[in-house]
Amino acid sequence: MLLWTALLLLSASWTGVCAQELDQRLQQLLSDRLYQTNLRGPRWTGSDNQNTLTESVAASMRIAGLTVDTLNYTINRWDARWWSLTLNLRNGTSIALPTTGFWPYSGNSGLEGVTAPMTDGGTFGLYPDETADESTLNLTQVQAEAPGTVLFFDNPSPTRNYSLPGYRLLGSNVDAGDIPELGNLTNPHWQSAKTLNWTDMKARGVSAVVASWVHTSDDNAALQFLPNDGSEDQYVPNEVPALYVGNSTGETIRQLLADDEVDTATVVLDAPSYNASTQTVIGHLAGIAGGNDTIIVYTHSDGPSIIEENGPILLLTMAEYFALHPPRINIDFVITTGHMSGGHLSETLWMKERPELLTNAVAAVVCEHFGATEWKDDFSNGAPEYKSTGMIEPMWTMANSSSRSKLLRDAYLHSFEGVDEEIRMALLYPARVNGVRSRWYGAGGSSTMGRSKLPTLGIIPQPDYLWAAMVDGGWSKLSIPVAVEQINTILRLISRLDRDFAS
Repeated sequence: MLLWTALLLLSASWTGVCAQELDQRLQQLLSDRLYQTNLRGPRWTGSDNQNTLTESVAASMRIAGLTVDTLNYTINRWDARWWSLTLNLRNGTSIALPTTGFWPYSGNSGLEGVTAPMTDGGTFGLYPDETADESTLNLTQVQAEAPGTVLFFDNPSPTRNYSLPGYRLLGSNVDAGDIPELGNLTNPHWQSAKTLNWTDMKARGVSAVVASWVHTSDDNAALQFLPNDGSEDQYVPNEVPALYVGNSTGETIRQLLADDEVDTATVVLDAPSYNASTQTVIGHLAGIAGGNDTIIVYTHSDGPSIIEENGPILLLTMAEYFALHPPRINIDFVITTGHMSGGHLSETLWMKERPELLTNAVAAVVCEHFGATEWKDDFSNGAPEYKSTGMIEPMWTMANSSSRSKLLRDAYLHSFEGVDEEIRMALLYPARVNGVRSRWYGAGGSSTMGRSKLPTLGIIPQPDYLWAAMVDGGWSKLSIPVAVEQINTILRLISRLDRDFAS
């Protein structure tokens, strides 16, 4: 912790001379809370760790003087515990192979696992527009009779970009050439779009699945919670337990199958489902002007790493700052739940239960994933090697392009004045292509606000490890001084909006 204390003391070099910034006390509290929260492990939707985080944040907001409300829900939580892959060979031996993780919500084998003949289904392909093409899978060798078939296939990831025609750059704090990721944003996270119909797979005779990453290092692929797509009915779980393996392991499996050396495969994915509680937290800071107008500051509370769901601690820190420096306008800090629920719990329920928040809102700012450093697979030596680029993950920021939102966009751009250029921000408008709107990325509900008339900013750094459950919780990839300066940017933004909207 002495190292982090030293970094915090040095962070003055990031914070410039602007009046709106965290003092040493709030910086240290931010560091302490992030560190101590990370020690507890991932905060999956409905887990004890998530509930501990939201309860602690809610209580701390009350202590700071906010009025706090919680919206409570029950979900049927899918809980992956142990998983493994064994190939039972025709020569009478068995070999256990390393996996990179599990396919969320695919099924539950129990500890006994599923054992069945294995076949090579080829590739789960991609259309030219980088969307999933399930038709490329070869299911001709799948046997409908019990015990069915363990289906193996490789699973290449899509590539995205934030360039035209899908996205229009509205502004940046640095030259666009300094953000080359705009034109080629490689990221395992795009695997989230490659879903399968597990009910259909089960009906065809697929009893389990082994999917292989390709063109991705094992370190980058490890424990990616992708795709986050639950069963149609949360109380009727899917029944095709599926695992991921790394590229080299996938090549080994393919060769053994080609040589007809595999008798059966045993897939273990012990992932029971049970009811669990979870909550959305709403902290209201009353402005001194006494009106109804409010600024919504928004995030989610569930995820696998200290980068993915540090939003509640970011918002608590901002709330404590503004409690000490009261704005004229109201601020509503909304921390939603359901982000990792596979779609079983809508993150937008608070909008229906507390409609006055949107009615009174003059602007919304979505904050998540602050402090993320950039790590990418390096192919310079042929095989991918996962390593730091030495850069900070860009602050991708979704925005409305309407004239009504211009005040918010301009205030946001001004808030980066004096910020170190290592913090790169790109302000993006998701455009329509052939009548289809490009996706507004961010915490669920941010797109609902962003596509309404409400001026909205959705700030979402998207590191490769965003949805990965890392052994250290992502601590080694978090820069607290960067998170501090990104928070300071939001403090300046809200202070400017307070001046403009409350005047």
